[in-house]
Amino acid sequence: MKNLLKHIPKFLILSRIGCAVFIFVSCISGLHRTYIIPVSIYAILSDVFDGIIARRIGVSGKELRVMDTKADTVFWFSCLFALCTTQRVFLMQHIWQIAILFFSELFIIALGNIRFRERISFHTILSKFWAVLLLWFFVDVMLDSSAAMSFGIAFWVGILAQAEIILIACLLRHPVTDVPSLRHVGKLNRGEAIPRSKWFNG
Repeated sequence: MKNLLKHIPKFLILSRIGCAVFIFVSCISGLHRTYIIPVSIYAILSDVFDGIIARRIGVSGKELRVMDTKADTVFWFSCLFALCTTQRVFLMQHIWQIAILFFSELFIIALGNIRFRERISFHTILSKFWAVLLLWFFVDVMLDSSAAMSFGIAFWVGILAQAEIILIACLLRHPVTDVPSLRHVGKLNRGEAIPRSKWFNG
């Protein structure tokens, strides 16, 4: 039973990639976009619980956390693809804001490879909050809403979340996974322990 439990976090991460594939295929095949909504909600729930379960059963580690970040990237890129194919009017109305978020993500990927030779996987508290806001926006826009409020809030929180990740990456002296916030960088650089939570990071 214990051997089975330790595979649950990895299954949840891989299932999120499966959600991304479903979204890509749905958009290409012309399946109605309302089918994408429950899949995207499941994807975010899997993102929440994979880390919690991994920490609770003691299997959370660098490899799993990096895999989680890569799965998140694939999933959110599939959501962007859905936006491009099903909501072109909204896309063109907000092209510059979306481009800023898109290229900030590419910059973070490049920065991680340049500084640490690996994918950045900080899982900051702010980025977790941003993911929830992005889900709110994505469901909102898929339901044919103007999504003005949800997008506006998600955009500015996203700017703050991405900026924090970039600053952490620039200030850290060595690669670390699960950095709750910018204020923990000093302790990590000094080799000191930082508070860990089985609910949010660890």
